Amino acid sequence: MSYMFEVYYRPPASPSREATLTACVSRLGGRLDYREEPRAGGPGGVCLTYEFDDFDAADRAANELRQLGEHVEGPVDYGR
Repeated sequence: MSYMFEVYYRPPASPSREATLTACVSRLGGRLDYREEPRAGGPGGVCLTYEFDDFDAADRAANELRQLGEHVEGPVDYGR
């Protein structure tokens, strides 16, 4: 079973921010699964989806990112 959470932030895209987030998540056992940018001229932000094999690791990573001020939704069962 897999678990995931999503991190949202406002544009513009920031490769350095994403690298920092991904390094934190990787250290806790997660991996970047999907990256979505907002449509040109449309509403929304950048969405990064991180996947984990373990719920507790996903929960720890989500909480750590929240402490850094990131908007995190989840973790939830990925339903694969």
